[in-house]
Amino acid sequence: MTLSSLVQSFYQFLTHCEENRLSCGAILARCKNFSKELLDTMRFDLEKERPTVVAQYVFDASKGILGVIVEGQKLSDTHFHCLLVKDYLLQRNLLGGSLLVASFPESAETASEMLIRMIQEIKEPGVLGAIKIYDHRIEERQEEAASILLINNDETVTEFLRIYLQRKGYQVHVACDGMDGVNKYQEVTPDLVITDLNLPIMNGYQIMERIRNEAKQASKIVVLTDKRLEEDVSKSFAMGASDYITKPFSPTELEARVKRLIS
Repeated sequence: MTLSSLVQSFYQFLTHCEENRLSCGAILARCKNFSKELLDTMRFDLEKERPTVVAQYVFDASKGILGVIVEGQKLSDTHFHCLLVKDYLLQRNLLGGSLLVASFPESAETASEMLIRMIQEIKEPGVLGAIKIYDHRIEERQEEAASILLINNDETVTEFLRIYLQRKGYQVHVACDGMDGVNKYQEVTPDLVITDLNLPIMNGYQIMERIRNEAKQASKIVVLTDKRLEEDVSKSFAMGASDYITKPFSPTELEARVKRLIS
């Protein structure tokens, strides 16, 4: 099999990561109207936005795929960078499909094999702008009555997620505000909590602090919010969040990340 030019371009760095067990993130995006000439402009613009992040950008014109390697980044940080890549491409009408994000060694045993498999997967048709999480170690099995607590004061979002996740085989509990969420958490001790940050009575940060201080056993926490600032992302992870998803969101992406956390 002939290696993609993406793998060829990143091979030396990926090999270095594998040999030294260093973290690195990978982002792939289906593009249209893109060119190698636009690559330098994109790199310059994103480096201005996140000057402390070292990233490599490659465009495979034969496949119409943009590849980004984010050095020293875990999955959560790589996903945040993917949000910036997605917004940049959408604003300029350059995105032609979905995006795929992963990290080594969280998502795969070898970095080069991870990227090769990601390239194969990104060729599949996808929803424009949807961010998918790649992880070959997720078992293709239905969870056995894993429990989820949804804390959100948007009734439409709550009802949609409750029905969607129940159909996926999860036991779902709902709470409409922060205090109700803490009370429900104490009652059911769920495997995973999905909470907004903007909540009445008690906000998402206060909920995470209460869970961290009172929980007899640790539950995974996913923040689902419209807050996109890096300081909110960083603070959420510092408070104990396992993942951070911004609205609008892909239900398929959210469910894949829930499955990864609960697995």
